Amino acid sequence: MPIDTIMLICLFAVSMIGSPGPANMALMAAGARYGYRKSVPFILGTNSGFFLVGVGVAAGLGTLFELFPAMRITFLFLSAAYILYLAYKIAFQAPKTGNEEAKAGYWSGIFIHPLNPKAWAMLITAYTQFSSQGLDPIYQFIIIQSIFQTLGLILNSMWCYGGDILNRLVSSPVTLQWINRGLATLMIIIVATSVWQSGLLTL
Repeated sequence: MPIDTIMLICLFAVSMIGSPGPANMALMAAGARYGYRKSVPFILGTNSGFFLVGVGVAAGLGTLFELFPAMRITFLFLSAAYILYLAYKIAFQAPKTGNEEAKAGYWSGIFIHPLNPKAWAMLITAYTQFSSQGLDPIYQFIIIQSIFQTLGLILNSMWCYGGDILNRLVSSPVTLQWINRGLATLMIIIVATSVWQSGLLTL
């Protein structure tokens, strides 16, 4: 794969993964709630879930969404239900007390991307725009997905650490509660916008 194509993939990945989305909002909330160190399993879970989306896109699930509208609609309903549930948890979770031993778990994070329309739209676009018929599909999958996984791990970690810093700077539990509610609201707005712009409703 040409180096200029790889650079374009990197730029696209940074712009998409680094922007606010359900995973980043959840990671920031986890950092604010548990701290960065205790949220590492959650970060690894979201990264693993993103890999599963990549496998699904490379295997042609995006085409199945186009061929079978009922499958697409079912996916969108499941996604909406899960994102609303996640937003509710973030909005009403109690701020960190400072003496708890709980942590954000791996399995809590693994389902975020598979049920996130933005993640599917992002990777469908990437594989559509940057794949070449003249190259081995497995080779292209390894290159594209490796870029997204590496940058995803870095950028998601930054969002989570940002939440940790936010918790240290804001001492008022009430203020932290309203920040969580703001993150939850942003999550819902971003997903709705991503679905509308991606064409998943009209594939």
